[in-house]
Amino acid sequence: MKRFWPLLLLLSLLTACSGGGPQALNVTLVDGLGEPLQPLAGAWRLGPPPSTAGLPWNALPLSQTSWNLPIPPGTRFQVAFRCPSSGSTQSYASLDLSRAELSSSLVVRCPSAYASPTVTVGGSLSQALQSGTAASARGQVSLSGAAFSGLPLPQGIGREVGVFGVDSGGTPYFGRTGPISVGPGTTLVGPISLAVTPTLTVTAPPGFLSEAGLILTTSVQLPLAAWPGGTQGVGRPSLSAKDFFQFWTYHGFSYAFWRMNAMDPAVAAGATLNLGVPPLSLSGNQTHTATALPTFSNLSAGGFSPGLSFLGYALSLEEPGVRNWRHYLSPGALGSSSTYYVDLENAPGFSGVVPASGQGVQLYATAFAGSQALSALLAAKPISSETVTNHTLFLDRIWPVHLEATFMQSSFTW
Repeated sequence: MKRFWPLLLLLSLLTACSGGGPQALNVTLVDGLGEPLQPLAGAWRLGPPPSTAGLPWNALPLSQTSWNLPIPPGTRFQVAFRCPSSGSTQSYASLDLSRAELSSSLVVRCPSAYASPTVTVGGSLSQALQSGTAASARGQVSLSGAAFSGLPLPQGIGREVGVFGVDSGGTPYFGRTGPISVGPGTTLVGPISLAVTPTLTVTAPPGFLSEAGLILTTSVQLPLAAWPGGTQGVGRPSLSAKDFFQFWTYHGFSYAFWRMNAMDPAVAAGATLNLGVPPLSLSGNQTHTATALPTFSNLSAGGFSPGLSFLGYALSLEEPGVRNWRHYLSPGALGSSSTYYVDLENAPGFSGVVPASGQGVQLYATAFAGSQALSALLAAKPISSETVTNHTLFLDRIWPVHLEATFMQSSFTW
């Protein structure tokens, strides 16, 4: 009860100052398919960190997958989860946000845990391809001929397999199973009917490595093309209104991503799409002690295209094979400061987030700007596979957006 009274006091004060009461924020923990997960630990707190200078961390009940948090209007807060086990690595995901940046929903995605087990399947096609890919929501395999094998497929209802490839003459084909039920005994899917697809033209500056793919409404990610800049014809299958195209291009540590609804005229058959990204910059420093997460200083990012709004920073600290911490810091939380520290190690159930002294670690930082608000992105369904590992997890969402990002990483001994 002693821990609860300071929280009530702050809520009362904030309500009096803001003219309104706490607005319930629904926080849901999910996997890469948007399916709910129960955490091994969960915590949240109000106000700027660290907790030692303000309100304490509050433990979340662990027998559920969503929580309604009473966040007063405009208030800064942090929420954190220790994700379910996935192999030997302990995974932690946390965010530092302002309530003003969100709608009524916040969807937090764990990086590697999944709610549904998989089976390994093969399948047949209506015709042979010279080369291609079969993909599910949990992976993909290359194929040549009229069949494929070894594809991981999640169990459950509404699953799907998609196929894209070219025949011996270079003609592109696309096919999909449509939603199917997959049980523990499923070993085969199909036959999958393939149809010739038209194309659209995508251009990128020479030397800018670029990729195009599909994100189907069933979370299947299917590659369409990869090329080293210049002009590329990209297959344009007939799709549903909830399917998406994804395009991205990069040069050095400057990246740009476009996720576009399949009904967008900009990706119609015969259309031309131009990709590019300006030179972006990200700088900063870190210091740490053996028992606490890093303190970041001199954080600065710039160079983003006009019309895009700064969306904040993603931070990732990994002790390979042992633990990884993924964190998102929004503009509303950081404000005008260039220094940042969050004492997640003091939250109940999170002492294991700090790497072991003397071990090698990898630190990753990413700065984002985008065409959509955080309120839309952080409420949307995740993309099943992180587009750029250790960098894009939090903003990899099935939602129409143009994002730019710049990366920084370093390795050192903790």
